[in-house]
Amino acid sequence: MSHLQLSNNKQEIIDEVNAGKFSINMEDHVLHLKSFIDKDLCDEVVKEVNNIQDVDKSSQYTDGLLNDDANSYFDADIPALATINDYVFNNAMEIYAEKSRAFNWAYYKHKRFRYSEMILRKYYPGAELSYHHDDVIIEVFPHWFPKRQNILTANIYFNDTSEYGGGDLYYPAFDKTYTPSTGDVIIFPSNWMFYHKVTEITSGNRYAGTVWYYYGSNKPIKKGASHVERFSK
Repeated sequence: MSHLQLSNNKQEIIDEVNAGKFSINMEDHVLHLKSFIDKDLCDEVVKEVNNIQDVDKSSQYTDGLLNDDANSYFDADIPALATINDYVFNNAMEIYAEKSRAFNWAYYKHKRFRYSEMILRKYYPGAELSYHHDDVIIEVFPHWFPKRQNILTANIYFNDTSEYGGGDLYYPAFDKTYTPSTGDVIIFPSNWMFYHKVTEITSGNRYAGTVWYYYGSNKPIKKGASHVERFSK
């Protein structure tokens, strides 16, 4: 979608506001792309996660939300993830910009619109991620996320629902449940209106990763002593 088309969308919205006809369906701002990532790449990620020897309980973003029945890997050194991140950012965002008419076109394809490091998780039975939203970085972690503003969240799913029970993504604001499977990508706004949770895993293991599309600095976030001190369980 061109900058002009996105600008026209903005003008259409302004015209509707002025005419008292503008409305937003929140569900329209959640994009569920099924089987968007190649299955072989997903299988490679799962294999590499299971080969990691040192269990990582890092949980930035999730203190008090995610219990110990899950492992979280911050910016894991898995080559397939770089391919997946680039593919989602360059292709899924194009679809999202076309679908979500009220998406702020000023961010799209701007040189400071970037994707974050991925937090990759392996969920075990009993794990659940309680209600939260994803735009809390400035308030909660100013030391970790300088000069970043989360705009969109992208959840990427690496294994099939036949391999685990539970683990649905639920949005209470519009009472919608998504059941993702291998290669699915779900993109949605990171702000407080899109409060959500991951329901309890009842059986098997669930593998998923989260990336945030943000506006701001390209300074990478690295793990170190401060990370271990603040976030390790």
